[in-house]
Amino acid sequence: MRDYILLPVVVALAIAIALITRVAPFGDGATGYNLKDAQATLHAIATEPRPVGSTGHAKAQIWLLKRFKDLGLEVDTQSGIGVRQANFDARRKGAISVAPFNNIIATLPGRDRNSKAVALMAHYDSVFGANGAADDGAGIAAMLETARILSKGPKPARDVIFIATDSEELGLIGAQEFFDRHPLAKRIEVVVNVEARGSRGRAIMFQTSPGNAELIELWAANAVQPTGNSLANNVYQLLPNDTDLSVPLAKGVSGINAAFIDRLKDYHMPTDTIENLDPHALKHLGNFAVTTTRALAFAEKLPGQGIEAAYFDFFGLFVVRYPMWFGWVLVVAGFGFLLTAPLQRMGVGWPQAVGGALGVFALMAGAGAIIHFVSAWAYGNGMIPMRERINEMGPALWMYVTFVAGVVLLARPRESLWVGSVVLMLCCALAAQIWMPGASWLFDWGGLIGALLVNLASRSGWQSSPVIYISALTGGLWGALLLTGVIVTYVSVAPMTPAPVALIIPFSITLIGPVIMSYGQLRNSRRVGVWLVALASLGAVWFALDPSFSERNPRPGDLFYYRDGNSGKSYWATSSTSHELPDGPTTKISPKGFDSLRWKAVPAPASEVQLPAVRLREQGDKVVLSIVSNVAPRLMNFVVKSTVPLSNVDVNGKPVRVIPGKEIRLGWRSETPDAILQMRFDKENAGALDIDFVYAMAGMPQGAPPAGGPDTDWTRLNGARVVSGSLNLTYGTHMASR
Repeated sequence: MRDYILLPVVVALAIAIALITRVAPFGDGATGYNLKDAQATLHAIATEPRPVGSTGHAKAQIWLLKRFKDLGLEVDTQSGIGVRQANFDARRKGAISVAPFNNIIATLPGRDRNSKAVALMAHYDSVFGANGAADDGAGIAAMLETARILSKGPKPARDVIFIATDSEELGLIGAQEFFDRHPLAKRIEVVVNVEARGSRGRAIMFQTSPGNAELIELWAANAVQPTGNSLANNVYQLLPNDTDLSVPLAKGVSGINAAFIDRLKDYHMPTDTIENLDPHALKHLGNFAVTTTRALAFAEKLPGQGIEAAYFDFFGLFVVRYPMWFGWVLVVAGFGFLLTAPLQRMGVGWPQAVGGALGVFALMAGAGAIIHFVSAWAYGNGMIPMRERINEMGPALWMYVTFVAGVVLLARPRESLWVGSVVLMLCCALAAQIWMPGASWLFDWGGLIGALLVNLASRSGWQSSPVIYISALTGGLWGALLLTGVIVTYVSVAPMTPAPVALIIPFSITLIGPVIMSYGQLRNSRRVGVWLVALASLGAVWFALDPSFSERNPRPGDLFYYRDGNSGKSYWATSSTSHELPDGPTTKISPKGFDSLRWKAVPAPASEVQLPAVRLREQGDKVVLSIVSNVAPRLMNFVVKSTVPLSNVDVNGKPVRVIPGKEIRLGWRSETPDAILQMRFDKENAGALDIDFVYAMAGMPQGAPPAGGPDTDWTRLNGARVVSGSLNLTYGTHMASR
């Protein structure tokens, strides 16, 4: 009977624990955070979209200014046309974002006004087409609650600066301008940032600055049901994502970041509303802001950057944290237990153990590849299929888990696979310690537990009750932690690939190998594996044939008019599937200079699209390229290439970095009138600028087919008129304009 029920019970309990600890806690934590006040903030600012330049944005700005003043804080504003240059990596390519911004800064004076200050930061703009109740209305509510609580109590040891940044969604522009230009920025030593990437779940502390041991200690000691681990920190660093915290971190300022990330389908969508926002997630994020900011505000000494920590929460009960170097101790101990195990008593030699490691790796890699390609097949390519994938992420996760569980049962692990899985785990721990130390704790402890079990099993037999039940208990608990980590990673990367779910294979064999082997001895165990794989396959077919869009999860519109100014051809175009298009011969197009924009299109009648004014002129010892849109552009992107190296380049008055031979990418995404991009450089040798552009404004031509679906930031060109083109402007010998 034990062989029949123990494995299902362990798996069920691990899944139950993992799911329970994903739900935002219901308790208030006695922090003083008032949920009703937080929800009142949302009703004041998040009942309509508030992208920069919109009516909703202006209303939110006025309300926030008044609210901070009512709390008795010292209130300041910072506004203008902001500029931020992204990193020179494969995705961002040093792109320069330009947009208006209106930051709101409120200061709560501390006892020592000369000491370094603490900042709490959130952005109050939303994306185009979304009310932004979660992103980042929840962060603004957390900020105001923290300000209210701290302003009512004893005076903090140091100033606390509350920064409601603007134009975060347009490229972190408000944060960049604050930390570049505002005099208060130089006084800030630690920044707490609050964000959202979904509409429910626990607030996960997912990012910190380098040398974070003291900061982790402060957070962990004060948090309400703390949730976060250094694996999430490492994974986030690999993703093409940014928050406002990226700006101070790049300047060497310490910082800590938290967000809830469940129900990703509401992220940047019209469904990001107050009604769809889980109040417990709102409260948990608020409690993170209150406890962390208050602890920093009253600390005798602010945490410095020193030792790097590995850390993970144990189901929200407490945080295990230790210096990163201690991971080496765990790895050495794991190898020690493995190497001193008399493996021959289990009939396993080192050749069989190495073969088992390779076998488990093949199982994991093969399952991951299948999951990746099946997902791509089920959904296809394009923005709308990706939204559909996000809508179905929850049930799809369990389809993938079912598949990998079936793979494990079909493999029917024996002693060599179990020992080989432990070898693989310890090798992964060793590699993680070298190349991805923040993720090492998961492999370090998993490998150590597996090695301990192998050592015990080689002495008393893997079928002995102590080995079986210790494996079930310790492996089940660590498996629940693993599943929690896999879910967080899956939520982060599933729109690109769900392959990380395959990590369950080596971990399950390592941690509960004896329990799996006991079950595998049963006559029908492989048949159960076949059923699980078949069930997962049916799920994939169902996802492929049954789109998930509904009134709760609306299908975004993604149809726009496009004119190629170089060829003179006109199209109805989409960044999604050809089903969005009217009837006609379908072709694939990409504007010159913008390889990342790939559209499907059918021919359309020609229609005029008003272009921005582009002018090149001399101004003293400078050459000035100006681009002006008199109407509010949906977007205005330019790629500028110079025939000669440019010196002392600035964009809208801010110096930017230019790499010789590389294009300069300029972008404006704020739908505000009189958009101006201005690039200046030293007038030296004569030369020429080759310019490619994509320009869009709201509104389809007369007689256009219906765009369908709501506007979203994911399908920003929906219902717009788009034109691309190229210019060649010379300077030095004579100047040109167009």
